[in-house]
Amino acid sequence: MRFLRSTLAVLAAILAGASSASASGILIPEDKKLPPLAMVNHKVTVAIDEQVAITTVEQSFRNHTDRNLEATYLFPVPKGATVDKFTMWVDGKEMGGELLDAKHAHKVYTDIVRRTQDPGLLEYLGNSLLRLSVFPVPPKGDQKIKISYKFVAQKDGNVVEYIYPLKTDGKANRTLEAFSVNLTIKSRHAVQNVYSPTHAITTTRKSDREVNVAFERNQAILDKDFQLFYGFGDKDIGLTPLLYKPITGEDGYFMFLVSPQVEAEKKRVPRDLVLVLDTSSSMSDIKMQQAKKALKFCLTQLKPEDRFAILKFSTSVVPFRDKLVEANKDYLEAANKWVDGLKTSGGTAIWPALDEALGMRSDDPSRPFTMVFFTDGQPTVDETNPDKIVKNVMGKNSGNTRIFTFGVGDDVNAAMLDQLADATRAITTYVREAEDIEAKVASLYGKISHPVLTDVKLATTGGIQLHEIYPPKLPDLFQGTQLVVIGRYTGNGHSAIRLTGTVGKEKQEFVYELNFPPKTESDTGKDFVEPLWARRKVGYILDQIRVNGEKKELIDEVVALAKRYGIATPYTSHLVVPDGPMPVVPPTVRPGGPLPRPGTLPAAPIAGGGFGGASGIPAGPGGGPQRVEDFAKNQAAGDKGDGKSGLAGNRGSMTERQVKEAIDALKSEKDPEVRAKFSEEVKKLAAQKRTWDEADRALKGGKSGYQTGQLGVDLSCAANGLRNQDRVSLTANRQVYGRNCLEIGGVWIDDGYKADTKSVTVKAQSDAYFRILEKHPQIKDVYRLGNHVVWMTPSGTTLVVDPNDGKDKMEDADIEALFVKK
Repeated sequence: MRFLRSTLAVLAAILAGASSASASGILIPEDKKLPPLAMVNHKVTVAIDEQVAITTVEQSFRNHTDRNLEATYLFPVPKGATVDKFTMWVDGKEMGGELLDAKHAHKVYTDIVRRTQDPGLLEYLGNSLLRLSVFPVPPKGDQKIKISYKFVAQKDGNVVEYIYPLKTDGKANRTLEAFSVNLTIKSRHAVQNVYSPTHAITTTRKSDREVNVAFERNQAILDKDFQLFYGFGDKDIGLTPLLYKPITGEDGYFMFLVSPQVEAEKKRVPRDLVLVLDTSSSMSDIKMQQAKKALKFCLTQLKPEDRFAILKFSTSVVPFRDKLVEANKDYLEAANKWVDGLKTSGGTAIWPALDEALGMRSDDPSRPFTMVFFTDGQPTVDETNPDKIVKNVMGKNSGNTRIFTFGVGDDVNAAMLDQLADATRAITTYVREAEDIEAKVASLYGKISHPVLTDVKLATTGGIQLHEIYPPKLPDLFQGTQLVVIGRYTGNGHSAIRLTGTVGKEKQEFVYELNFPPKTESDTGKDFVEPLWARRKVGYILDQIRVNGEKKELIDEVVALAKRYGIATPYTSHLVVPDGPMPVVPPTVRPGGPLPRPGTLPAAPIAGGGFGGASGIPAGPGGGPQRVEDFAKNQAAGDKGDGKSGLAGNRGSMTERQVKEAIDALKSEKDPEVRAKFSEEVKKLAAQKRTWDEADRALKGGKSGYQTGQLGVDLSCAANGLRNQDRVSLTANRQVYGRNCLEIGGVWIDDGYKADTKSVTVKAQSDAYFRILEKHPQIKDVYRLGNHVVWMTPSGTTLVVDPNDGKDKMEDADIEALFVKK
């Protein structure tokens, strides 16, 4: 959603530390006083043929010093990969690299963590490692490295998973220039669904058996592995299941990806289309011209077997013709001329326009009836009560009617438009002031022009029950689109999934055999399904609150889910890492840490969203660093249970003080372009916080102001973004080793921590720190949060990780005592 996606843009730019370690490939100087070299660009090309994946990686690194450097290149081999060949070129020469198995790579990984103080690389413990010596790396120049390796991608049933390693949770690396992934999938069987939970990919199908996938960002933040799933089968409509059930005794989570084959027989059904345009005096000249072009575009998409109608409305309703007409050459030419002559005037008669449009529907249920409704205002003529308008429309509606609504500008009743679309299995699109109506209409119409299956339903057999499904009403399935359905399931074992729907008069059913596991392993790579389900559920509940008013049980459920999964709502304000282009990030300087890159800015520490970088902890007595445990105790002791103080009140919320600190941190930046980018992000962040604050006041005040105007549109876009979210985001909340942790001031604190809890403090990167890791490798998920961590062990004792304080050594018996369940 627009105002959540950039919420952490500033924090990522200000808080993240120097790129001391990147699991996507690291070039580390032998001179230990120097940090790993900055990555200029990163290009990944992948060819997957029947699961065999050949990956080619091109990376360039920059030596900012004025001397030749000797360096070591390290690249983590993807987990589960059986590499039979590695080739590498440095400056046009083929070089011999050393492939270390997981056991020998373990020491190399931990040595890097000790040196760089970045625990993010612990993500790849258990992986093999490619190591190569590189000399010389030219002064003030770039070093290009190209590697190629082959392995068999993992397969689970009819689902193949490909992972390219990128992330370090401690401090994400960034590219000074471009990062790109270009991937080609080939198979003897039809590739029916392609999905990435981590990156906003674009897919291009050459055929059912060959698909191209692309992702590209300039100045990209590399904060998560590139993960891709694809399914294959021989049905006209493919269903790819992704299942996750971490606890045996609890309900599991499912994601079904549903899409039609490209080469399946296209049985186009003749359709009836009614275009309804608001021509009231509030429509500006620019918007009116765009709207006319949008109408004309829709007319060009009609086929001779289709029928259409056009209505304009202001104070009254005026039709192009008083009934549906054939989409032949004569009528289309006349309609275009009629559209050219439209002018703006008068009020906004929304109900009369909808009423007349619905009255044009034929009695033939086999013809899909689609309405595209444009308005830039609220009802001022005839019926002006939005709830009654919706009720009237539902009273005249039938199952084969779809009303796609377009809100133009901010002076619309967003709740009304959303209800009209949702109730008819359609969608609402909002066109903001700086956006083009024609472009948005063309995008939507291209997706809905060829329905493959309408009135879609899912059912199961064999004791498996699906529930809490989002979207609750499954939308129509169109050619070239993919439907993402997320929900929970009860039971385990074999089941037949039945997907039913209608095309014209013909009923269709597709059956998929599937085994639901009693439990999934934690490393299956499908753990993203659970937080995506939570976000969709929160979006749905927020819609219910926005339309029907506040109810305590709904608010409580939103708050509980938001706190657990780090979701931004009007009742909480968690920070979300944006999935989009980012400016190059200036590192934070900290004592004993890596040196900053030349020309970058030391940034002031800020609370909230620290990514394990420099802590925002206030100084301790005497001006020295405050102990992590003391900071956590102060937070826990200050929690009054009011949701605004202590741990609860600091759940990643962005305060005005933090915005001010962000602005102060930019003052010393000399590069005007960088300063302008960061300043713009600060402004956006402040505006987004005000939006949530206004929504909070409006909801609690029982006003309808949050249904209309800019706030209403903002909230609708936000809730819609949650309801349709299909990619994971990093937030100020993390589930680690079975515990929920939240980030406050650069410190990750266990949600269940109390000020009087017994604790053990271990110094980060000490012998004790690594001995715990050796005895209990799962602790790497906790360590990856950073060097300032407060985590409840299974015994109930708190383990505190502190970079400046704590034990250097621990006895094995004391370590084991921490992991004995209480």
